Amino acid sequence: MIQLIVALALWGLVGALMIGTRRRTDQSILYAAVMIAVSLTLNIDAVYFAADGLLGGRNYADLPANLLLLLGVYFLSRAILRASSPSRADATARPFRIGAIITASLMVTTFVFIDAPTTSGTFMQDFGNQPAAAAYSLVQFTYLGIVVALTGTICLRFAGRMSTPTRRLGFRIVGAGCGAAVLTVLSVVGMDLAHVFGAMSLLALFASAYDVLNLAAILLLCFGLSLPPILGWVSNGINRRKLQAALPDLTRIWVDVSAQHIELGDESHPNAPGSVPRDVDTVVHRMLVEIRDALLFNPTARERLTDKDLALLTATEARIGAQQTSA
Repeated sequence: MIQLIVALALWGLVGALMIGTRRRTDQSILYAAVMIAVSLTLNIDAVYFAADGLLGGRNYADLPANLLLLLGVYFLSRAILRASSPSRADATARPFRIGAIITASLMVTTFVFIDAPTTSGTFMQDFGNQPAAAAYSLVQFTYLGIVVALTGTICLRFAGRMSTPTRRLGFRIVGAGCGAAVLTVLSVVGMDLAHVFGAMSLLALFASAYDVLNLAAILLLCFGLSLPPILGWVSNGINRRKLQAALPDLTRIWVDVSAQHIELGDESHPNAPGSVPRDVDTVVHRMLVEIRDALLFNPTARERLTDKDLALLTATEARIGAQQTSA
């Protein structure tokens, strides 16, 4: 059940990140979320058994699933670091990349020595007493722990510098999620060592902690990362409705200014019947530019506008600016 909740949360994050795809120039965070979602979807028994059956039924599906998780966390951390502190992202780029390559190579090498002849939905529980299996898990999670610890620290440190309250809150939640992820890694390391040394009571204790911490980490990370695009989408929808409501008054102002025989760069009204249909953001933005240009080139035109008209122009410009900078 927990695996299903985790997978659904991650696919929900993918859906949330797709909201801002057109505005986002760097899509690496979306690609990373897809990789992690696919990886953790393979943790669902039915999916894993089906995938492993296609690969021969010898747990070969576990390796690509974990490599996808490794790559997904790598690209996700890079995207988060670039958003929070570009200088820190540049400083960590080479170590993170080299670490990912070494970790992936060691994972492949140690996996070869694991004796896991039958498909298992509890791979480490069934085969984790083998030193090769313990090494396979320890190598992966040590790297993941280092990456998420550094990412979370930088998120919390630089969250206050984010451009909007939504992004500041989102980065703080992501930082908390990274903290929970570090504790998850420690519980995995504890399970690996307890299993290989036969300390079954400790193994059960770490396993109980892992279930809670892993779920908390995933939910916090998904919530923190999805918060900016979702709230940005909601905010943009509200702003568009307000822009639509302001359009008649803006049209009146546009016509009034153009009546002063000022060159506005177009013979027709941008929202006139027969013109090429455009969304309200484009129409209003063009209107504002042409109105401001008209007022700049003919200051006397301002006398035809009331204080209410000028306040409307200022408020609409602020709303358009909010549209452009929202997550």
